[in-house]
Amino acid sequence: MLILHMLLNEFRNHFHSALTDHYQKSEITAFYGLLTDFYFQWPRTFFILNPQYQLNNEELQKLFFALYELKKFKPIQYITNESHFYGRSFYVDEHVLIPRPETEELVKWVLSDFKDAEDHYNVLELGTGSGCIAISLAKEQCKFNIEALEVSEAALGVAQKNALHHNVEIDFIHQDMRELEVWYKPLNIMISNPPYLQPDEKKEMLPNVLDYEPHLALFTPENEPLYFYKKIILFAQSCINSNGCLYLEINPKFEEDLLTFIKTATFKDIEVRNDIFGKNRMLKAVKS
Repeated sequence: MLILHMLLNEFRNHFHSALTDHYQKSEITAFYGLLTDFYFQWPRTFFILNPQYQLNNEELQKLFFALYELKKFKPIQYITNESHFYGRSFYVDEHVLIPRPETEELVKWVLSDFKDAEDHYNVLELGTGSGCIAISLAKEQCKFNIEALEVSEAALGVAQKNALHHNVEIDFIHQDMRELEVWYKPLNIMISNPPYLQPDEKKEMLPNVLDYEPHLALFTPENEPLYFYKKIILFAQSCINSNGCLYLEINPKFEEDLLTFIKTATFKDIEVRNDIFGKNRMLKAVKS
């Protein structure tokens, strides 16, 4: 594709104008900064000092491609193949969910509970996706022996790529959590951010999520909002050691139903916490 040269300030104006009906002004400004940093590693002062900088054809092709994708509401994390979680950069693509800041609170909860760990603990994550939870735990706590399950082979490849990048040893396993009944060794910690959206919630979702993020990692079966939670809880009570901990990210809409169910299992000291947005998002239960 042949693109005529443009001045930097000319493209910036075009970029803002083209997206003004799609995003808020602050988002557009943030996108522009992220893209130019990602593609060219320009400092923010570059725009002020070089408004007459002439973008060459290669630079314009990259920027126009990103602009085209943003106009289709493609998440910028999938354009740059980069997302940040717990202070680290992770590779992401459309095979995995984009890590959310509220999930960092779940990781922080686990790390706080085991900050003074002297022994080694066996940790299992169910549905690892990009691997951001397991990798963050491994980077922050050397006493964790971590295994992580994922049903999607493509997602598992992303998680393995991220683990290699962050130089952590995690045993990634290709397995469907729905088929789990027993585990080959006792566990001290189980953690999961499972699919928890109901299919009828699609009408409330923005296109950048609904059209791009993997539905396999988002939605439960129709009319079964606790489907994955029930599977996980029943599996957890069979393989977590006494006084071991189960940590879950939850759907606030079904908190009461989930609490009713988990109280029928062999758990105690059940606690729900709010996320950074004030929603009941995290649950911890201790094995009796």
